[in-house]
Amino acid sequence: MSVKKSGKLKIKSEKFLLFLLLPVLSFALNISVTVLPQKGVVKAIAGKKANVYIMVPPGSSPATYSIGFKELKNIKKSDIYFTIGVPFDKKYLSKIKEVNPDIKVVYFGKYLNKNSNPHIWLSPAKLQLQAKVVLDELIKADPENKKFYLNNYVKFIDSLASLEKEGFLNIKQKSFITFHPAFYHFAEDFHIKEIALEKEGKEPSFSYLNKILKIAKENSIKTVIISPEFPKKYAEIIAQKIGAKTYVISPLNEDPRITIKKLIKALK
Repeated sequence: MSVKKSGKLKIKSEKFLLFLLLPVLSFALNISVTVLPQKGVVKAIAGKKANVYIMVPPGSSPATYSIGFKELKNIKKSDIYFTIGVPFDKKYLSKIKEVNPDIKVVYFGKYLNKNSNPHIWLSPAKLQLQAKVVLDELIKADPENKKFYLNNYVKFIDSLASLEKEGFLNIKQKSFITFHPAFYHFAEDFHIKEIALEKEGKEPSFSYLNKILKIAKENSIKTVIISPEFPKKYAEIIAQKIGAKTYVISPLNEDPRITIKKLIKALK
């Protein structure tokens, strides 16, 4: 009888040890990114083989958000940090390196000419280059899963090519108005013009609003895009004055392809 009991105890102990070892055996990269759309790109290629942590949480501004204990804790366990060039990165990069000296810091748009406008994830063409940056780093960190990452990368690139085709076929307008210049790279891709009401990071003056009104009327602009992260009153005033339709589109959705699709639909 005692032999049977010890046998059962041995089996239970082995199962318990196996349970403890599972998290260690199931290898996963830990990656930090600055903003939510970057997470969408990384997850599209890495799938479940990476844990992705966001430094600036949804609903917060990359220009004003202060790094907290949660973010520092995630940085401490991260293998890679993908920066994007927003004020948050410039302010806290030295702190991030101090907390985790071994972290590999990679600029998300390292194959791009650096531009003062950091919203590079809203351009299908530039997204392809960003995806290549992610692919390269994932393969370097985890070469055993190269084929998995490569297959996901090809699917992602194909979806961006479809978006480009859809945009060139369907976008009919030549320009649009928004408050914050978040859609600059999208507009550049499709050879249209983004007119921002925000000037040098400040709310527009009365004289500047009148100037925009004049431009809007001269160019028959019929679309005003409102981002929920920024003031909407000026965009609504302009839209009312010129008889334009307003669309609420956030530049910080997790999947940038969804944002691009919404923009294409708004500019048909």
